[in-house]
Amino acid sequence: MSEERLRVLRREIDRINAQLVDMLAQRLEIGKELAKLKKKLGREIRDEARERAIVDSARRLARDRGVDPGFVESLMRLVIAQTAGVERERIGAVGMWVKVQKVFEDYPAQLNVARLLFKYGLRVREDGEIACGDIRIPAVQIAQEAGVDRRVVDAAARTILKNEGLRDIFTNLEPIAYLKGVGQRLGLGVIEILPKDAAKPGIISEVTGVLAKFRMSIRQAVADDPYFVPQPKLTIITDEPVKGEVIEALRKLPSVQSVIVY
Repeated sequence: MSEERLRVLRREIDRINAQLVDMLAQRLEIGKELAKLKKKLGREIRDEARERAIVDSARRLARDRGVDPGFVESLMRLVIAQTAGVERERIGAVGMWVKVQKVFEDYPAQLNVARLLFKYGLRVREDGEIACGDIRIPAVQIAQEAGVDRRVVDAAARTILKNEGLRDIFTNLEPIAYLKGVGQRLGLGVIEILPKDAAKPGIISEVTGVLAKFRMSIRQAVADDPYFVPQPKLTIITDEPVKGEVIEALRKLPSVQSVIVY
């Protein structure tokens, strides 16, 4: 009886998870439409007052439903940041990534492949194969992850090798041992810093300065390239879970838009 109940509850969780993903997809699609409208009206992508209102509303709803407001705020800030990134892409305001988009402007499926390669640090070999370091990755695996046909992966590799600028980038990518996914299991702290302007110097210095003040040791710091990632962030792995007072100090930094805690 208990085993059957377990299966029922898991099916219910799967159903809810699917609904969450569908709703997130809808929200991002609306973000694309917002981007076009904001560009037409001459509005900025980020609106701090609007974002604060969204977060405050989400926190109130969380309290009403008996959910941790802090957890909901972190989730909502992540969604807002991702939506802003999608909006920036839509209006072509992502620095050097625009050049990559230009090469693939008639081949959106190939652009998906390029994004995937950059995200995971997978390089294009001179023979057109995809590799993680020196380990060959089958095109069919890349295709499945990118949601395209395997022939699109081969075509994307050829496009990259034919373009000198892209060739220099994608033939030299390297993966890293990223601790974000295992940080909590190892008893480490995991936080993501979403900056107001990722291209502005001094962000890492400000963040690490706060952590040093609280005598926290950093195990790993990974900063997204603001010229290639629509919504760049700074991920910090600390040697212990990050306390609330540290989070508040980080959120007060002038360069920080928001802080997400895992």
